[in-house]
Amino acid sequence: MKLILTIVRDDDANEVMDALTDHGFYVTRLASTGGFLRMGNTVLLSGVEDDRVDQMLQIIQAHTQIHVQPPAPNQKEVQVSRAVVFVLELERLAKL
Repeated sequence: MKLILTIVRDDDANEVMDALTDHGFYVTRLASTGGFLRMGNTVLLSGVEDDRVDQMLQIIQAHTQIHVQPPAPNQKEVQVSRAVVFVLELERLAKL
């Protein structure tokens, strides 16, 4: 079993959550602030069976967008990641 931590832009969070729950994934949403993606973001937590991790990653990728930050003076345009996903070993998941 894996613990999936997904950081997405606030703009994409609802669409990603809806798609994941439509495919039977359980998702917990945490509002977060910080500079990881350098803008408002949301952290999604999910406990996922090993054989469903690739499916979840495909869904996340399909429902997020590459965002372009306008350039600051004397800088080039910057593309910001669709999402950042951490896949961690999960020793145990208990739904109580």
